Amino acid sequence: MIQFLKQLYNKILLLSLSPIVILPNILAADPQGTPAAKFVGVGSCSASNCHGSVKPLKGSEVLQNEYYTWLKHDKHARAYQSLVNKEGQRMANLLGIADASKEPLCLECHATYDRHTQSHGERYQIEDGVSCESCHGAAERWLSAHTAADATHNTNLKNGLAHIAALPERARVCLSCHQGDQDAWVSHDLYGAGHPRLTFELDTFGALEPRHWVVDQDYIERKGSYVPLRAWLVGQVVHAQGALGVLNSPERPKKGGFPELSLFDCYSCHHSLTEKQWQRRSYGGKPGRLKLNLPSLLMLQQAFEVLDPTLASSMKQHIKAIHDTYQSDGAPTALAALTTLVNERLVAVAAQVPSDDATCAALFKRLTSYAASSRSPTYEVAEQLAMGIQAIVATSAPLRTRYKRDLDRLFTTLKSAESFDPEPFTRAAQGFLSTRSS
Repeated sequence: MIQFLKQLYNKILLLSLSPIVILPNILAADPQGTPAAKFVGVGSCSASNCHGSVKPLKGSEVLQNEYYTWLKHDKHARAYQSLVNKEGQRMANLLGIADASKEPLCLECHATYDRHTQSHGERYQIEDGVSCESCHGAAERWLSAHTAADATHNTNLKNGLAHIAALPERARVCLSCHQGDQDAWVSHDLYGAGHPRLTFELDTFGALEPRHWVVDQDYIERKGSYVPLRAWLVGQVVHAQGALGVLNSPERPKKGGFPELSLFDCYSCHHSLTEKQWQRRSYGGKPGRLKLNLPSLLMLQQAFEVLDPTLASSMKQHIKAIHDTYQSDGAPTALAALTTLVNERLVAVAAQVPSDDATCAALFKRLTSYAASSRSPTYEVAEQLAMGIQAIVATSAPLRTRYKRDLDRLFTTLKSAESFDPEPFTRAAQGFLSTRSS
């Protein structure tokens, strides 16, 4: 399973050309006109006595090999290169872009870059790709201060360090490129030019980045504990907020009178007739009809069947109304109601979801039962179900011990979106039920 997850992560990570401004709250000038902090460059972090050690240093509160881990093992370090290789050049040509390595549309997610400020320190190099400051914020004002003997996490935050220890903010930073928003996104044109499919799940992607931190006692005291189940649920909420924001946007959903096709499930239309895929899928009783791609909302609905069935029932009604009416009138009433529900109710529950074995067992039973009973799940839904089950299992020692092999089998059915067959996925999910009853 871990090997498959790594392969999946490598396929989809950092190939996007999505035009998202990274961390605008950190990079932009404030309302009083204070200039935006400068990017100082990854070279400012790479000394061996800072974060550039080849191995973790004993006795240190941080690993101090974070730069080396990023440089040698993290695909983010090579994000810029995908703009100048043959595939990137080919995509740029198809899109009418003269040079992807100089195009803001591409750079904002393939480099530590912000089109609104060109203020850089001496060690800044755009070729470094998605580096430390893409996630942790422009470091001009916190770089020196965060090494002081009396530095605390709170003082670092006051100096401009991004608060990505907080799960909602971490998810927003990641999704600014791995999803997009109503102002900028990976459009159907980009997919048509060869852009890989975007997907994201906070816990799984964080584990495979690879992690350059350890949740030890020092981490917990300074930043709080880390719970995979909570990361999964918070990530789904933030993902759902982004999806609803896009659907509510007057700019993104349409090009003239035509819907923006990147909002929909690709395989509503794209499938091979010669492989007779239509014989194995139900398409919800509406073959050939565009279907909005909203897996995060479906995951939340399933989770809340356990956490708050009344909320889950409301979600189910609103999601159905959105699917039924989006193409005719934009579904404004259902979208507004669901947006309010997510923002005012689900956010609070996700942030405080219990992580005891009983809660994990109930959520595990719900997701695996849904996966096992789904006749024809889309790849996106199947993928999110598997990653959600993985996060729940990672939170509970009894589940980890009992269901590792079943989880491995489930992930083997997800090797490719193009060749995905829902029947093996459903059968693999049914294996959880057999193990549970044995």
